[in-house]
Amino acid sequence: MPQYDGYANDFTAPGKIKNYHYPNWQAARTLWYHDHNHHVTAQNVYSGLAAFYPLSDEFDRAQLPQGEFDVPIMISDALFKADGSLGYNDNDHKGLWGDIILVNGVPWPTMKVKPRIYRFRVLNASISRSYRPTLSNGEPVHLVATDGGLVPKVQALKSWRHGSAERYEVLIDFRRYRAGQTVELRNLSNKNNIDFRNTGKIMRFEVVADSGPAAGSISSIPATLDDGGARHPARGGIATMDLTPDMAVAKRDLKLLRKNSQWTINGVTWDDVEKSGFTKLFSNPKPYDVEQWTIINASGGWFHPVHVHLADSKIIGRNTNGGKPFLWETGPKDVFYAGENESITVLMQFNTGEDAGGRYMVHCHNLVHEDHDMMVQFSVGDLRNNDPVTTDPPVLDMTPFGSFPPAYRPGFPAGT
Repeated sequence: MPQYDGYANDFTAPGKIKNYHYPNWQAARTLWYHDHNHHVTAQNVYSGLAAFYPLSDEFDRAQLPQGEFDVPIMISDALFKADGSLGYNDNDHKGLWGDIILVNGVPWPTMKVKPRIYRFRVLNASISRSYRPTLSNGEPVHLVATDGGLVPKVQALKSWRHGSAERYEVLIDFRRYRAGQTVELRNLSNKNNIDFRNTGKIMRFEVVADSGPAAGSISSIPATLDDGGARHPARGGIATMDLTPDMAVAKRDLKLLRKNSQWTINGVTWDDVEKSGFTKLFSNPKPYDVEQWTIINASGGWFHPVHVHLADSKIIGRNTNGGKPFLWETGPKDVFYAGENESITVLMQFNTGEDAGGRYMVHCHNLVHEDHDMMVQFSVGDLRNNDPVTTDPPVLDMTPFGSFPPAYRPGFPAGT
């Protein structure tokens, strides 16, 4: 529902509290969350207000590594001042590229691994930098999931292009390595990043002797994955990867532009949305409508990771790679890497149900661009439904200041 979606103008004032409700009916996937307050999103995520939110189900657990062999990797970059404090410079609203690569907050860490198959949930939490991860020994990784869940066919990759906010789950097979051997996860980078001496390094794996229980491990790399129909939302609808162009009731273009020194989508900024009283819309689909959107990067020498809130999408075409999605894009997606002069065509169904209609954002996930002011909105169904700023449950007074949870929450039993 939009009131729980992190709408840019839905802020909680000091001394107030808002309770968020997530039923978690989606299929297994790697989600994440971060502060989304307009104009300061980039600085707050850069400062660490972000974390994983993984979902699991029976199909995920039956086919992929679990427990100690299921590892979240949040990659980010940072600048540090001489005194060790975090520095921030967005280069006149163009972006921030740090010279230190962090994994789960640690610079260039070493992880000890057993000679087994590991699953890594790789999240790019950098506010601007994109990556092209690869293993130092030239061995492939195996893609098993994208932003919205499992891929139908496992893909062997020597490297992949990874924009801000994208999640790619990969398997790395350490079984043939001897104890003491190491392999590095490196970064080949992409066009229009600002790279430094050591931004080509991400982390190192050190193989140790196998010991202890093997619970959660798998014995081989799967060729295909079965979600058991789990991509079907609980409320109904069509599985994302089963969408076809003939189902689309509308076709729309999102053109990414640099106009009058401003980042825009179709010439529109979030300031325009605010001035309209939040009524200006890019699209207004009905619940369960399927639409076809083409994201067109016409901004010159920039890349943009475009994030569509609410909907999982299927990439059906690119003007690069022979018109096909890249191998790492062959699962359900909610972030789309629009490289320089690239266009991407996607299908999505707005599986909300009548109770979840309302306003959702589309924005560049170079968060500096989003803050200045590269964001528009769409509404599913009636624009007035479930207003993300004014709808119940209301923001509550917090008594005493700083306590949690409050003594009473409307709609919930006392004491919960």
